Parts: sequence; structure tokens; C-alpha cells
Amino acid sequence: MRHLLALALVASASMGLSACARPGPIQTDRTQFTPDGTFQRKAYSQAVVLTFDKTVTVFREAGYTLDIVDRATGQISGRRGKTGDKGAQRSDDLRFVALVLPGSGDVGSVLNLKFVQVSPVGVPVLNRAKAEVVLTQPELYAYVFSRIN
Repeated sequence: MRHLLALALVASASMGLSACARPGPIQTDRTQFTPDGTFQRKAYSQAVVLTFDKTVTVFREAGYTLDIVDRATGQISGRRGKTGDKGAQRSDDLRFVALVLPGSGDVGSVLNLKFVQVSPVGVPVLNRAKAEVVLTQPELYAYVFSRIN
């Protein structure tokens, strides 16, 4: 009987702790669009609308699921799950946040882009927390920027 009581106590405590863990990202979707030092930027001579449309097309063609496509504010975000071979064992997600703004003096446009890798951390059964790592290597962004041009 004591063992059953102890087991019930441990089970309820672990369920309480796992309920505190947030399975989603720490930031809400719209707060990620604040341009800061983690964004890579590229200026274009083309109009804002054209840069926005090309950005949406590039990410759709790459297999991303777009969460936010807001032409009024220039906000685009999306994610894609596992990449690579079907036998891949990792469960990392790759997310992106893009903000298309008018260029200086309303000439051209500027694309602000950020990639974030989201990986599960902790014990899989008890904790569904995720770590978000901003990918800042310029090489990762060069291909996307060239496709949009």
C-alpha cells in the first residue's frame, strides 16, 4: 500500500511539472517581427510588393508551411519539419521570420530575415520544452537573398 501511495505521489508531481512546460515557442508569433540584431538584411531596388511576393514564393517552393502571410504589414513566417532522408532520427524544426519593409526614401525594399532552429530538450516523456537557436551564419541567407532578387 505504501508503494502504491508513493507511486501515486511521484506520478502526480511529475504530471504537475510537465504541465508547466510550454510546448510552443516562448514568443508569440507577432512579437518575433521586431527587427533586431538577429535579423539578416538585404536591400533590393524592386518594389516592396514584388519583394514580398517573391519571398512568399521562394519559401513555398522550398516546402515551408507558412503560418503568417500579411501583405498589409509585410510579415511572413513559416516552418518546416525534419529534412533529409526518411531515416533521419532528429526532430528539429526550422522556422523563419521575414519582414519586408520599404527602402529608404520609399525607393526599393528591404528584406529582414531570420532562421530559427527549434529542438526538443529534456526528458521526452516528462518535458516537452523546446530550445530556440537563432542561426546567424550569413551563408545560410545568401541563397535565399539571391533567389528573391
